[in-house]
Amino acid sequence: MLSERDWLAMQARSSPQKTALIWQDQRWNHQELDERVSRLAARLRAAGVESGEHVGVLLPNSPEYIETIHALARLGAVFVPLNLRLTPKELKAQLEKAGCARLLCSQTTRSRAEAALPGGCRLLLLEELFALGADPWKLDLDPHPQAQGGEAVQTIVFTSGTTGEPKGAMLTRENHLWSAVGSAFRLGVQPHDRWLLGMPLYHVGGLAIVLRSCLYGTAVVLHERFDPEAVAESLGRDGVTIVSLVPTMLKRLLDVWGDRPPPPSLRVALIGGAAIPPRLLERALEARWPIALTYGLTEAASQVATAPPELVRGKPGTVGKPLPFTELRIMDEKGRNVAPGEVGEILVRGPTVMRGYVLDPEGTRRAIDEEGWLHTGDLGYLDEEGDLWVVGRLGETIVTGGENVYPQEVERVLLAHP
Repeated sequence: MLSERDWLAMQARSSPQKTALIWQDQRWNHQELDERVSRLAARLRAAGVESGEHVGVLLPNSPEYIETIHALARLGAVFVPLNLRLTPKELKAQLEKAGCARLLCSQTTRSRAEAALPGGCRLLLLEELFALGADPWKLDLDPHPQAQGGEAVQTIVFTSGTTGEPKGAMLTRENHLWSAVGSAFRLGVQPHDRWLLGMPLYHVGGLAIVLRSCLYGTAVVLHERFDPEAVAESLGRDGVTIVSLVPTMLKRLLDVWGDRPPPPSLRVALIGGAAIPPRLLERALEARWPIALTYGLTEAASQVATAPPELVRGKPGTVGKPLPFTELRIMDEKGRNVAPGEVGEILVRGPTVMRGYVLDPEGTRRAIDEEGWLHTGDLGYLDEEGDLWVVGRLGETIVTGGENVYPQEVERVLLAHP
């Protein structure tokens, strides 16, 4: 019997003919994607990948990357996505930190993978796996082995390193599940949702879209990279209902889109990753784009707080209330809760918070206190209605004339100058 922990297998049974993935002019339904994932999982098992093994992945966005995410989860292996922009030295450090026994790459990334390969880590070439002569269905393998429990680490995603060396956040199946559930409560799920994914799959935001869409039984519209012309064309052609962007992506998209009304199918344009400049937000709202502002971080499996479009229109700039099942508090330097309107460090607690940093117990202790609160290092405040406003990073506060000044305040003034 298939495990209910295997979300793709579950969807292949319940809605086999429903579209799961769109890539350029190709489409796969849940049943077709499930079969492709089973074949890849069998080939990975034949190559020696075992349950609990840490596997680094250095691939560009592609259908094969999405298959890899599901195949490793199906085998119970730990998925370690790697940033394509890193140097071989940086890649090697992350492979060693995460304890990867294998590194999966493609012909396009092979040279960098070989240059980064640490001792004891074996290279797996995706094209060679697909070219295996044996029919994977005839191999003596269970195509749906029992996945590990929800508390087992499913992914190790490295942070962006804004406060020093990137750290490997250990995220469990339960973390990803509750992230998907919380996002669904806040943004809603429509039966025919299609989420356009143009951000990298090695980023927690990109990974979250893949896992959420699989759990919801909805479709991913995958792009290899963010190209504003291609995204604009896809928005008008593919029936996209949700798109995730960072502010610079939104600006480039609006520049290409021009004065046309927003795509009629689009119900949410989720903006995160950085603070949105007020002028850009004003421009998007004036053009009637359904902007939802969000705040999140790798250590909390992506979203922490999200303001839906109706709240953003009424209160531009807030990222809204924490997602359901997520707690949030604002704390001063002495560990006390602050009053509404007062700036302090943002703390997060709930089922999306990571297990810890891989091979970094001291960093984990600094990040997560004894009561389970994740100290984000971000600064913000809650208004009287409990909505969150993010103002900067803890180490970036400028003290001048005895007053605290936050970089985002300075940036807003500069951006307002013609």
